[in-house]
Amino acid sequence: MARKTPSLKQKSINLDFYGLSVLINFKTNVKSMRLRVGKDAKITLSMPFYSTQKMALSFLEMHRIWLENTYKKALLNLPKDDEIKFLGQAYKIKFDENFKEPFFDGEIVFTPNLKSLERFKKTRAKELFLELVSHFQPFINKPIKRIVIRNSKTRWGSCNHKKGYINLSLRLIEKPLSAVRYVVLHELTHLLYPHHQKSFYDFIEKIMPDYRKQEQILKA
Repeated sequence: MARKTPSLKQKSINLDFYGLSVLINFKTNVKSMRLRVGKDAKITLSMPFYSTQKMALSFLEMHRIWLENTYKKALLNLPKDDEIKFLGQAYKIKFDENFKEPFFDGEIVFTPNLKSLERFKKTRAKELFLELVSHFQPFINKPIKRIVIRNSKTRWGSCNHKKGYINLSLRLIEKPLSAVRYVVLHELTHLLYPHHQKSFYDFIEKIMPDYRKQEQILKA
């Protein structure tokens, strides 16, 4: 007699594996075991629905060294002290799976996981960058065809003056607003002056007399 397919498509259990919390998902649409350590350092093992806990433990034991090393790396990449910087201010992060999307109450950022937090930062950064570009564009009077946000760690921004493209680093959202304004103006000015000669900085100084102070803030 054929076994009936259960109406439940997924079941989950939490398992302690040598001090590591592993979420095991038994799924009907999974044919092989998949072990994953997320950017938020959460460990997930996906298994075929009719697998057993004993099979899960055996699989984890086989991959124990990889799991422990990968988990340690993920911990190192977590925000330090569970804080996030936003426009020069530090705010506490609270990871809470009861929140489907990040929520900011003015003091604490609640987020289900690190991936959602990164999306939240990028959305806020995009809104701010577009607002600042709109503010400075009348001074430039040049078409801006594309604004790209990158997770760059080596530069705050760049400009392709021939194509009218502006690239801005996601990390800018951590800096004070005055410094963010400077970077946006700096890159837009390259549409007029594709160099760093005196005329370039003379133009910036007319719009932002304290631009040198903003450069120091970015270096801090």
